[in-house]
Order: sequence, then C-alpha cells, then structure tokens
Amino acid sequence: MSQRAGGLPDQVSIGVLAASVPRDVVDEAVVVCGRQAQRAGGKLPPHLVVYFAMALALFGDDDYEEVMARLTQALVSWGSVGAEWVPPTTGGITQARQRLGAEVLREVFERVAEPVADLLTPGAFLGPWRLVAIDGVEWDVPDSEQNAA
Repeated sequence: MSQRAGGLPDQVSIGVLAASVPRDVVDEAVVVCGRQAQRAGGKLPPHLVVYFAMALALFGDDDYEEVMARLTQALVSWGSVGAEWVPPTTGGITQARQRLGAEVLREVFERVAEPVADLLTPGAFLGPWRLVAIDGVEWDVPDSEQNAA
C-alpha cells in the first residue's frame, strides 16, 4: 500500500462518491438484480463490491488491493466497518466482482445518472443544445460479445 492511501483526499473522493450514490440506491439495485449476499457475515457484501467497482474509476492507476485499502481506510474512519476488518485478497475481490456482475452497476447508474447542470447554469447550454464534456477515460476490458453489446 502506498503512503498516500487512506489520506484526506481519498476520504473526500470516496465521500463524494458515497454522497452521489446513496447506500439505499445500491441496496435496491442489488435486490432488483437478485445479487443479495449468499451468506451472512461474508467479507465482501454486495454493496461494498459496488462501491469498490466505482472506486476503481477514482483510482484507476492502482491495483485491486490498493483501491480496497483506500476504500477500507475511508470506511473505517467513518465507522462503517470495524478497524479489525481485513480486506480480502485480489482473488477474493475478483470472485466477488464476478458474482455481482455488471447488471447491478447498470441499475445503479440508471437510478442516479442525471445532468448536473440545469437551464440556469451558466455555460451549460449553447442555444438549445446542452453541452457535454467527455473526460477521456479509457478502460481495457476483455474482448467478448457481452462487452461489445
């Protein structure tokens, strides 16, 4: 883990993420998609895996364990998980992401995505057209029919 993991900037970034995507929305998406936890007391409940997947976008240059460490530090500081909680290995995280699937993230997105600017926001429109910014993020994904769709 790098020395910067778990610092104030991480807590702010993850805090903005958590404020933008409330836990109840994540829980509803998990239920709608039928991805509830298979057993109580698991290390990676579905809602944590959802936030982890979103945190991967915040910390795109870091590996799974580093992102989980950043997320865990923020959750511990907020009292959301106990300090004794031990993050799983990269293999455990991969398995949890596979169990969750992409449908839950799609459902969360559909529930929270909305334009940030309104009609009165300066610079948000050019005449009748809403302006859109593309940040240039690229993700490498496996070449599969499902990803192509």
